[in-house]
Amino acid sequence: MLEWPEVKRCKLCGEKLFYMFYHCSICDFVVDTACAKNPPPNVIEFPKAHEHSLVIAKDLSDFKCGFCGEEDHLRYRYRCYLCILEFEIRCSMLSLEIDYPYHPKHPLKFLTKEEQHFSHGKCRICGKELRWKFYHCSICKFSVDVDCVRDPSPLAILFPKAHEHQLSVTPRKISFDCDACGMAGHRSPYSCQQCDFMIHQSCIDLPEIINVNRHEHRLSRCLHLSPGSWICGFCHKKVDWSYGAYSCSICPNYAIHSKCAIRDDVWDKLELKGIPEEPQDMEPFKYTDFQYFSIDVKCTTISESIIHESHPCTLYYNIGKFIECASCNSSKYQFLSDDCSFGLDTRCVALPKATQHWYDEHLLFLCYEKNKRGECWCDICEEQIGTMIWFYTCDSCCVTFHIECVLGDFSRFMPGRIVKFEEWRIKTMQTSPGFLPRCYVCHTRRAVPFVLNNLIT
Repeated sequence: MLEWPEVKRCKLCGEKLFYMFYHCSICDFVVDTACAKNPPPNVIEFPKAHEHSLVIAKDLSDFKCGFCGEEDHLRYRYRCYLCILEFEIRCSMLSLEIDYPYHPKHPLKFLTKEEQHFSHGKCRICGKELRWKFYHCSICKFSVDVDCVRDPSPLAILFPKAHEHQLSVTPRKISFDCDACGMAGHRSPYSCQQCDFMIHQSCIDLPEIINVNRHEHRLSRCLHLSPGSWICGFCHKKVDWSYGAYSCSICPNYAIHSKCAIRDDVWDKLELKGIPEEPQDMEPFKYTDFQYFSIDVKCTTISESIIHESHPCTLYYNIGKFIECASCNSSKYQFLSDDCSFGLDTRCVALPKATQHWYDEHLLFLCYEKNKRGECWCDICEEQIGTMIWFYTCDSCCVTFHIECVLGDFSRFMPGRIVKFEEWRIKTMQTSPGFLPRCYVCHTRRAVPFVLNNLIT
């Protein structure tokens, strides 16, 4: 098992550190090579963004940049001791009016969110929503965020890894399909003047050879696949063979979308070009958020994309979007459909389709149909079953049960296991037929299959 490397950031500029950087062996101070070679001055006598001199502050507490308005922490900053204002190092030398290479016609002025009605609401270069402060040309309605001013992309590049000809940026809103990943773009692509080639700025530096945790072999980036029908090995959607993708030289039918291949939970951020393939490289990269963890056996059988019996669409694991679960109406980490508003949380995805309970001698089957009549009652707890949740039913006896009454709240605990919680020692116990334990919290008696028993010491 390989652990996911902790992402470090430079304490001076705040950029992510992936490969080479300097670090202190005594404390957690880290700095990238660029800042180590050209460190910022201790004092800026005449900053462009502020009327007083700024002194570098080396404390790592939380702060809000007085220029861009972004909140930050765990990095050095400049401080004005007269105004009690603090500035990101990257913002300390920005001006209130600039000449911007992507818009040479007119200078750009620094605006705040109250003046955002002058703009279209998005950065012309990266397409992100404009934040608290940004730069703007009122004549051309051209707006860019502070990030694109601090770290502008080059106007033209010659980058053989992306394309054989020189590529130039087109700083305008324009709809296109990226030749590297096949996804639609809406502004400021890099394009080739000699051929019909366009690419997202973010796709310029895609890695050439990678190892992912969805396949046992290395994958290589190709400008296009061979003509035919291809399905992505991660999301199981169609891959357009005429655009760039990743493929396996050993498995001729395996390919994966460019964007799927470089997801944080799929790729380990290592470019393998020039690195000899060794036997251990054949084992796919394993992703985990924790050094030690436990996982339910049922959960190990769930992949990142599933087809569930309750819905015709393919469902994909999503950690950034939340909708109500179709089974229990909760809003937790979910498997979602890209084609509709259907979703299931991780617990409901793993619910057994059929199970047994000592209350009924027959198999109980999970019912996906919504209870539109609202007249179903649970035979175990004798309470009504909600109209919009799943439940278990016995077809032979024509009775229904709550899911939690059949499986219990602690069905994923190993019977007999003892855990410590504060001053308590708690043991998971499996109940016997006819036993109705009384809950210490709600003081009710239910025929649940598992209970937690406090071991008095």
